[in-house]
Amino acid sequence: MKRPRGKQQPPAHPPRHESTAARSILELDRFSSADVERWSRVSHDLDEYNDLLYFGVEPQRQRYKAAIRAALESVDPVAVDLQGWVRLVTFQFSLSPLSAAGSLTDVGGRFNVGRDVDKSMQSPWPALYIAEDFETAFREKFQLASTETCGGLHPEELALLPGSSFASLQVDGHIARVFDLEAPGSLVALCKVLGKMKLPQEIRSIQKRLRLPPNHAYMVRTPGRLMQDVMAPNWRIAPVQYGLPASGQILASMIREAGFEGIRYPSTKGDGHCVALFPDRIVSEQTRLELHDSAPAEIKHRVLSMDNAEELCGWELLRPRQRPN
Repeated sequence: MKRPRGKQQPPAHPPRHESTAARSILELDRFSSADVERWSRVSHDLDEYNDLLYFGVEPQRQRYKAAIRAALESVDPVAVDLQGWVRLVTFQFSLSPLSAAGSLTDVGGRFNVGRDVDKSMQSPWPALYIAEDFETAFREKFQLASTETCGGLHPEELALLPGSSFASLQVDGHIARVFDLEAPGSLVALCKVLGKMKLPQEIRSIQKRLRLPPNHAYMVRTPGRLMQDVMAPNWRIAPVQYGLPASGQILASMIREAGFEGIRYPSTKGDGHCVALFPDRIVSEQTRLELHDSAPAEIKHRVLSMDNAEELCGWELLRPRQRPN
């Protein structure tokens, strides 16, 4: 049916009228060019402050290197038997669960330096991290304290939820030469050597500029203080923010040089214990890790020992200049 010409049809919908009101602007912050300059100075001072705490002390560590090594060698290594210990592996490395390659990514772990710690005087080295039970392994990997749940769920329940993919494996074995951080007196001899070192004189003037308290920078004198620094929950600040190794990474480099194959330490997220094994430092034929359960055919290495440790270090993830000769 034809509509009469010239007759305007009513609109199907009422016309929309654009609002003439100006859109509101939410002011998040207000600062001046003087503020920017001040922040820049503070940032520069913080970088200088942290660089000085590392590079200003490193010559002293080198001077006392022989004494540090002797102090650590005076500590008897402990043997750790592993039965049903747990290793959580990021999905990317799940076909090589006994490889320490993942520890070399980013800034590394508590006791190993990764490829992105730009200012470290030590080249990166790998560590294989394992825990005595699943909950400890889960909480350490995802940094969930024992007093915390996520949405009311416990680690075992969280493992069933979608998110970061990982594989959970049980391992058995024996590590012959382990430095136990909790063994009575294990850090006493070392702290006697560290107590001879002094803060760089320039540190005080930077502290004043930053308005930091005098005790903000200190030299470790006691095992308790050293343990507190090494096991700090926020250990990643130094490597992430300043590209410098954390206290635990510095200590681990000393322990490695003293001939230990790994470090046993308490979890900072629960009551369990963990071991960081250095595959490139395995010297005992008795040291051996193996998968507890039958493995898929695609997994090449089901055992870690002196015979194949070099293949499981993960050196291929490092930049050419970072790899050992």
